[in-house]
Amino acid sequence: MNIVRRNFSEEFRRLTLLNRRRIFSKCSMVIQFFSVLFLSSQLVATNGSIYSRFGVGDIATFISSRSAAMGGTGIALLTDGYINRANPAALGRISRTQYSADFQYQGFAMNDGTASSFLSSGNFQGAMLAFPLYSEYNIAFAFGITPFSHSAYDVRDEKIQAGQNIIQTFDGVGGLSSAQFGFSFSPRQDLFLGVTTQYLFGKFNDRQRLKFVDNIEYFVSDVERVVSMDGFAFTFGGVYAGIDKALGFSALKNLNVAASVFSGASLNSKEEKIQNYVSSQETTGVRSGAAKIPLGVAFGAAYLLQEKLILTSDLQIQNWDAYKYFGAHPREIRNSTRFGVGAELLPTLIPGESYYRQMTYRVGAYVNSSYLKVNGQGINEYFATGGVGLPIFLSPNSEARLNVSLEYGIRGTTTNGLQKDSIARLTVSLSGSDTWFIPQEIE
Repeated sequence: MNIVRRNFSEEFRRLTLLNRRRIFSKCSMVIQFFSVLFLSSQLVATNGSIYSRFGVGDIATFISSRSAAMGGTGIALLTDGYINRANPAALGRISRTQYSADFQYQGFAMNDGTASSFLSSGNFQGAMLAFPLYSEYNIAFAFGITPFSHSAYDVRDEKIQAGQNIIQTFDGVGGLSSAQFGFSFSPRQDLFLGVTTQYLFGKFNDRQRLKFVDNIEYFVSDVERVVSMDGFAFTFGGVYAGIDKALGFSALKNLNVAASVFSGASLNSKEEKIQNYVSSQETTGVRSGAAKIPLGVAFGAAYLLQEKLILTSDLQIQNWDAYKYFGAHPREIRNSTRFGVGAELLPTLIPGESYYRQMTYRVGAYVNSSYLKVNGQGINEYFATGGVGLPIFLSPNSEARLNVSLEYGIRGTTTNGLQKDSIARLTVSLSGSDTWFIPQEIE
C-alpha cells in the first residue's frame, strides 16, 4: 500500500511539474504576443501612393490573410479557428484560444502618363488574440491592434517659371491604428450578436518644400504639418446561421447572412504647422478641433457547399459625404462602395490525408469605389485575389496554419492629370489555436 501511495505521489508531482511547464510555456507565448502589440503601437507604411495624402489616408480593408485571398470578404464567415475582425458576432464559434499575426508587403507601380516610378514597403498588419468564455451562449472575446488607415507618399515636381528653375516636393507619412476589444454572444440558437470597441489613434506628418535651384538669394520654403488624432468608435454585428433551413429552403444549414454597422467617430484632432526658413524655424499656427469619421454599414453572405467549398460575398457602404475635418468637408471626399466575392476549398477534414489535400485554396475579386474624387474624377479600384492555407501543425488539441494571400489590381487613371497605380500585395499570416491552461487528467 505504501508503494502504491509513493508511486501515486511521484506520478502526481511529475504531472504537476509538467503542467507548470506547459502553463509557463503558454504564459511566455502570451507575453510575446503582448510585446508585439506594444512594440507596434503605431502601424504605418513607409512608401505608397500619392492618393494616400487625402482624407485620413488609404483606408485599411484588411480583415485577415484568409479574407484577403477571398476578395476581402468575410462578414458572414462563422467558423471555428478563425478570428473575424470585420464582424464581432462571428467570434461565437471559437472553441479554443485563437491567435493571429499578419505581415504584408506592398508594391506600387505608379504612372501619371509622362513618367513612372515604383515604391514598396513591408508592414505589420496587426495581431489578435481571442478566447471562448461560455460555450452554452457562445460567449467569446477578442482583443488586439490593427491598422485603420495609412498615408505614405513622396512626389517631386521640377519646372521652370519666370526663368527660374523650381523644385517642389511633397511627402508625408502617418496613419491611424485601432486598438480593439470585441465581444460576442448568442441569445438564441443560430443567432449571433457582437460588439467591438475601438480606440483610434495616430499621427500624420505632411511636408511641402519649394527650392529655387539657380538663385541662392531666394528663400527655401519648407512647410510641415503635423496632425494628431484619437477617439473611440464601435462596430456592431450580427450573423444568422442556416437561414436557408429556417426559411424551409433546405434540410441543412448551409447559408449564413450577416450585417455590421460601424458607428463612425469624432476624433480629437490637433494640427500644428511649422514654417522652416534658411536661417530660422517658426511655428505659424496650432489649432484643435475634430475629424468626423462617418457611419458605415456592411452586408455579407456565406454558403457552404458539400462540406468542402465556402462561397462568400460582401457589400460595404460608407457615408463619407458626412466626413468633416475641422468643420469643413474636403472636396476630394465622396461616399464609398465596395463589393467582393470569394471562394474557399478545403479538400478534406480527415487527418492523415496527403498534405496537399489538407491545404486550403482560396480565390476572389472585388471592386471598390473609394472615398476619393480628385480633379472631379472618382478613384476606383479593381482587384483579383488568391491564396493558400498551409497546415504547419495539426493535433486534436492545437493547430497552426500559415496563410498566404496575393492581391493584384489597379487604382485610378492617367486622365485629368491623375495617376494610375498598379498594386501588388503579399500577405503572410500565422494563425493557430490551443487549449491553454487546461491541466492534464490523472489516469
